[in-house]
Amino acid sequence: MKLAKKQKTLFFVNFKNINIYNILTLFMTPTVFIGLMVIQYFQQYMTVNELLMAISVGLLLGVLLRIEIHNQPNWYSQETITFSFLGSGMLLIMFAIQAIGIDLPIIFYMTPIAAFSILIKYFINERFALISSVMMAVFGSFLFIATDFGMWQLFIYLLLSQWFAVFMFESIKDRKTLLKTSTSLLSVHFVLIVIFELRTWSTWTMMSSDFILSLVFSMVSVLFAVILTLGILPLIEAGFNMLTESKLLSLSNPNHPLLRKVLVEAPGTYQHSVMVANLSESACESIGANGLLARVAAYYHDVGKALKPHMFIENQSGHNPHDSLPPEDSARIILQHPYDSAQLLKEYGLPQEIIDIAEQHHGTTLLKYFYYKAKERNSKVQESTFRYKGPIPQTKEAAIINICDSVEAAVRSKTQPTNEEIKQIVRSIINDRLMDGQFNDSDLTIHEVLTIEKNICDMLNGIFHARIEYPKDNMMHLMPGGH
Repeated sequence: MKLAKKQKTLFFVNFKNINIYNILTLFMTPTVFIGLMVIQYFQQYMTVNELLMAISVGLLLGVLLRIEIHNQPNWYSQETITFSFLGSGMLLIMFAIQAIGIDLPIIFYMTPIAAFSILIKYFINERFALISSVMMAVFGSFLFIATDFGMWQLFIYLLLSQWFAVFMFESIKDRKTLLKTSTSLLSVHFVLIVIFELRTWSTWTMMSSDFILSLVFSMVSVLFAVILTLGILPLIEAGFNMLTESKLLSLSNPNHPLLRKVLVEAPGTYQHSVMVANLSESACESIGANGLLARVAAYYHDVGKALKPHMFIENQSGHNPHDSLPPEDSARIILQHPYDSAQLLKEYGLPQEIIDIAEQHHGTTLLKYFYYKAKERNSKVQESTFRYKGPIPQTKEAAIINICDSVEAAVRSKTQPTNEEIKQIVRSIINDRLMDGQFNDSDLTIHEVLTIEKNICDMLNGIFHARIEYPKDNMMHLMPGGH
């Protein structure tokens, strides 16, 4: 295993790798918040002490947010831009609501803050949604401080509204589920309002104007949250090229122009990719990785073969052009296909995660057949000439596709492989990859590798199971129209 040289960092920022996205993540949302606080100060809605406290809290939460992002396993520029856009947008919405109802203490009930946490969960992940919800609840408490409502009351309402939304909204594409979860969230809001508004039972009255108005504002809040979620969702998906479940499902459509190109020009490669997709999805799900991402990436991982389909064995019918080529030339063509695939994917605007898998699915493995063929002619031939230039798989999904791609091709080359032969092929390929260091950067554990091996063997045994050989005399009875 390679050991990466540790780079010096200061206050959780690696200055060698700092870029505009780090700056956006660290400063955008807190800066907007501090700017709004300064506006409120000049409007005389807060004191100097409250302003200084707000600035300190904004800077502290910015640093804590940077620590959390630093610990995220896969963080791309799209996540940074999305978070900055959603965070700043929600702050501006809260400020607008506060400005409209400055003389109405209960105006904060109208804030559609649940939309922020739902979208963060959908575009990034649940953990980050929960953590950033705390930040947004703190910011909201300061923004609505001019209403003279209890800050802790403000914080609890804004925080619980987001947290319940994170846990309740499993799918925001299913309209029925969205309606049910919206009703559940509204019920939570009503309970919180009962607790906050009816503080003394002696003055309790169900028809008080403040109580009714609070319920109405809460209903408006949930309605706005749903509208914002459904309205912003396609804009962010398209504008920032975010890889979401709905985006992956649309890319898995066989009518996608790139998949149609492979199907027409390299049908053997298409069938191979479908098989790899089935194996990869199942293997990923067995260890808790992203099965849908693996399936879709496997569909596209070999699209570069469509540029020279006849040079790859699954598309050949009899004649093999490599028989008349020097092994060096053959290797050059084969070794280029992952990067041709990545280039095609970029031209068609596919997400970066799928492009990365296409580049990484062979890692830096050795093209053994042509290497040993060349070595027979020249014993001094360099091994590096016959290796893919990488990079090696950087994620579990890429590593699994690396395995399944080779396993499927190897097993398909057998006429009627037995269960034992399949097990030997799978184990041999996995061991070869491990010894070659191909999984060093993928975060796969030995336990996960063993689970993947078993899952792939089970899948292949089901596909290539032994078939019953029927007696010839009875074949007529099994055919349509047979008697």
